[in-house]
Formats: sequence, structure tokens, C-alpha cells
Amino acid sequence: MYVVVNTIRAPENELERIRRSFRDTAHDLDQFEGFLGVELWQDEGALLAVSRWTTREAFLAYPRSELFRKHHKGLRGEQAMTRAQIKMYEAEAIG
Repeated sequence: MYVVVNTIRAPENELERIRRSFRDTAHDLDQFEGFLGVELWQDEGALLAVSRWTTREAFLAYPRSELFRKHHKGLRGEQAMTRAQIKMYEAEAIG
């Protein structure tokens, strides 16, 4: 399994808008082969979007997609990836 953690720092009112946006559009990701799910974690002054994928390649299909541009107001994946605070992990679910 491949886990991607995107840390989004913003004022609380903006984080709430981002949370709503994730809730409204998360089902769109189901169209991507290898997408396993997404969770939103709250931290002080930050929202962590934690997505799970079968492989790194499955995840990388998303930033290259038209859907990514739609979700990110026209921003291309390459642009967003360089601006974002993203960490990627190989992971194993044990229980």
C-alpha cells in the first residue's frame, strides 16, 4: 500500500472550506484504479489529507489527470506537487 499525506496549513475558516471541498469531491477519486480511500486528519492549524493507494504509480495517475485540475481550480499536478507539503510512504496495514 502507498500512503500520501498532504499537510494543508491555513486559517481555520479556510481549512473548513477545504474540508467541505474534500467531502464534496472525494467520491470522484473512486474512478482511479488503485485508489483505496482518503481520510482528513486535524492538527493544530493544519489539515492532513491522507490518501491510500495500491501503488505509487496509482497515486501518480491522479495529479496527471483532468480531474486533478478540476479539484485544484486548473492547477496542474506538477505545479501543485511542488507547492504542497506532501510526504509519501510505503505502508502495510496489519489489523
